[in-house]
Amino acid sequence: MKSLLRLPMLKTLLSLITASVLCISFTAVAQTKDAEELIRALKPKPLMRGLRIEDAPKPTTDITINFEYNSARLSGDSIQQLVELAKAFNDPALARFRYKIVGHTDGVGSDVYNMELSKRRAAAVVNYLSSQQSVKAAQLLSEGKGKRELKFPAEPENAANRRVEITLVDQL
Repeated sequence: MKSLLRLPMLKTLLSLITASVLCISFTAVAQTKDAEELIRALKPKPLMRGLRIEDAPKPTTDITINFEYNSARLSGDSIQQLVELAKAFNDPALARFRYKIVGHTDGVGSDVYNMELSKRRAAAVVNYLSSQQSVKAAQLLSEGKGKRELKFPAEPENAANRRVEITLVDQL
């Protein structure tokens, strides 16, 4: 009899733990990175003697930029992340480098549609940074990857797959 009473309690406890883990995971994905964190992530590391800049690993980071559903229109909750990104790009530590803004989608929808959507979204980020935040246009390139490089391939519908990746390209 006691074991029958414990089973519902265990199920409830397991459900609460699962919900907590999912909530923490979602919060971590949507957290805004501040300018200092972005600078640390994107600033080229000092080169060792004899190593050319072309041979060094390229600094990269992912950020969450939300868009209206099925659209390249930036949602209002992404503006703060873009303001922080602009501060980082305008900082002297990053201002002399060119960066690629790469749009990614989740795995829902056709390859062709997701490729076009990711290109439009990356271009929207570049356009916002250069027109609204005074980041030099020459400092930014855009590219779309569609659903070709899912962050979580085993979970194609995971919201974390929809992201913008920033990668150092070269020095201006």
